[in-house]
Amino acid sequence: MEKNKAYRDLLNKMLIIENIGEIFYKALVLKVKNKNLKLTYERLALNERETAKYIEKELWTIDKNNRILISGIILSVTKLLCSLLTARQLNWILKSVLKRRVYGEWYNLYKDKNREFWRLLLNHENLQHKLLASFWNS
Repeated sequence: MEKNKAYRDLLNKMLIIENIGEIFYKALVLKVKNKNLKLTYERLALNERETAKYIEKELWTIDKNNRILISGIILSVTKLLCSLLTARQLNWILKSVLKRRVYGEWYNLYKDKNREFWRLLLNHENLQHKLLASFWNS
């Protein structure tokens, strides 16, 4: 049961990460001028929302009684910070977070629990790198 709790806690953490990511991308959409970059951020915001749904489904699969707890305070503070930071600052934070490739690390640890789910998360992480690489390397 303790293993299930640790996995459930990880999934809840991931859900918060995805919601924060969506907030970041939406804030960047409002702050950047480059139309292609704006479209990329819109696509990635949508991808964050879709990934959050995959995580919610996995949470429900392992524990049908689990109440998904997303801290409104955390998300509200994130929105406020994103509104105060410049696009350059948000990009720096995003780049440093994505550099860690945590889903790749977690994939190696947890893929045996649900390979399809973890493959989707890995694809999500790879998509972010693929879409942003051309903008970040220029």
